[in-house]
Amino acid sequence: MKVQPALRSVVYGDENVALDDPAEAYHEASKLYPSLAARQTSGIVRLASSPTLQEASSHAVRRNLQLPAVPLPAPARRRVSLWAALDRRRSAHAFGGQPLRLQTLATLLDAGYGVRGAGRRTVPSGGALYPLELYVCSRRVAALSAGVSHFDPERRVLELVRTEDAPADLDAACALPGLLDGCSAVVFVCAVFWRARFKYAQRGYRFALLEAGHAVQNILLAATALDIAALPLGGFYDDRVDVLLGLNGVDDGAVYGVVLGGEPR
Repeated sequence: MKVQPALRSVVYGDENVALDDPAEAYHEASKLYPSLAARQTSGIVRLASSPTLQEASSHAVRRNLQLPAVPLPAPARRRVSLWAALDRRRSAHAFGGQPLRLQTLATLLDAGYGVRGAGRRTVPSGGALYPLELYVCSRRVAALSAGVSHFDPERRVLELVRTEDAPADLDAACALPGLLDGCSAVVFVCAVFWRARFKYAQRGYRFALLEAGHAVQNILLAATALDIAALPLGGFYDDRVDVLLGLNGVDDGAVYGVVLGGEPR
């Protein structure tokens, strides 16, 4: 569709999209084509023929047993219908500074990326490769130090990654000043891209982003069921968040987040 000149600045801004626009280049590079099927499916063939790769991919989770860990309580699953949660879900824009119970946080993490039967998770995942990791930046969570923790869904623990300067660094990583005021925690969904790309090549990057959306929606609906204010977070400075979480920003990086309020009054 040809954009009328009068609307061009509204659609594209003051400048036209560059011919080498990286978003268009990525979208093109990640398309599937019948003529390239052999090359694009080489990772699928490699995985199918390697028991070692199959075993490694069946336990897709980072783990550092040297870090102190906080065991998570069993989830508190309130009986709320899916349709009621869908109808009530709203993005919060203010948080009252109330603390969050550890069990409530455990429930939200379990809803977002918890393990179910046969090692499956609560979200669909291309090839069941589960390329995501969840990190928690806690501020007001009972029985959890303020800082950065990593969620291990198989062990059901939070590994304590860092505590020093984490709250200030989190504020500096948010693109909108004051957006995190009064929140109890921020859950960041991070992608380990090669967990998907080794099998699906460029398409695997798309799969990781889609999966992050599934995980965040699960957290938002669970938060609604528990009457917890929640805000999906996409406006953050990537490099600052990656440094905060201990990621390198290339092989792994933060792709989405959820800001959480505290327990309802």
